[in-house]
Amino acid sequence: MSTRKGETIKEVEKMRKGIKDQVAIIGCDMTKYGERWDKNQYDLLFEAFQSALKDAGVQKDDIDASWCGIFYYFTGLSGAMVEDILRLDGKPATRVENYCASGMDAFRK
Repeated sequence: MSTRKGETIKEVEKMRKGIKDQVAIIGCDMTKYGERWDKNQYDLLFEAFQSALKDAGVQKDDIDASWCGIFYYFTGLSGAMVEDILRLDGKPATRVENYCASGMDAFRK
C-alpha cells in the first residue's frame, strides 16, 4: 500500500515520529553587528543565511527544510515568508515566535 507521492506506510509512520534524530545543524553565522540603516530585516536574514551556507560548505539545494526563530513587534508572518526571503523554492519552512526565546524555540522544534 502507498500514500500520496508514492510514500509507503512505513515512511509515513516514520515521519509521524518526528525528525528529532534526523536533523543536523552544520553551519551558522550572523550579520555584522552595528547600525545597518542601509539594510532591512529581510536583507539581514538573507545575509545571515548566505553566510551560514558558506560556513557549512553547502548550497541551498542541499537543504530539505528550515526553521527560523524571529521576533517582530507585529505578528502574522508565516514560514512561507521566510521561505520566500531565503529563496528556498517551495521547501518546508517553519517560523517560530516566542519573544526573546524565539531562537531557542526554533531549535526545540
